[in-house]
Amino acid sequence: MGIITDEGLYAIVLLCYKLEYLNISYCTDIHELSICNIIRSCPKLQQLDLRFCKITNITIEEIASSCLNLKYFNLERCYKISKEVVNKLNSNIYVENFVKIPDLIKVVNNQILAQGLQSLLDLNMQARSTVWNGLR
Repeated sequence: MGIITDEGLYAIVLLCYKLEYLNISYCTDIHELSICNIIRSCPKLQQLDLRFCKITNITIEEIASSCLNLKYFNLERCYKISKEVVNKLNSNIYVENFVKIPDLIKVVNNQILAQGLQSLLDLNMQARSTVWNGLR
């Protein structure tokens, strides 16, 4: 199994300038600058799959300005992207699998905090009940 390089992928894209579907998911060796160059070279893209690619807000901003025909976009495991930048994409684009890790961590932490507070309240109520029963 060969590794796709920045140069190899860019050469393919230059030959296929009418490209409408591009799946470079799991291509973790392709640099963000190359991905941006590819996106800029493919204005007719309708579907783009970047699962597990190491991209940031820079790539999303390039997509927003260059991919005016984009309809489907997969961002699974692309964690260095802010929700605000994804919201700048055309509303007609279906963005799949966008999960911001800090948001997920915040939800989990809030659940743990809520469980901890509930445990403290339960202990407090038990202690009050014990004291109340002792006073009677």
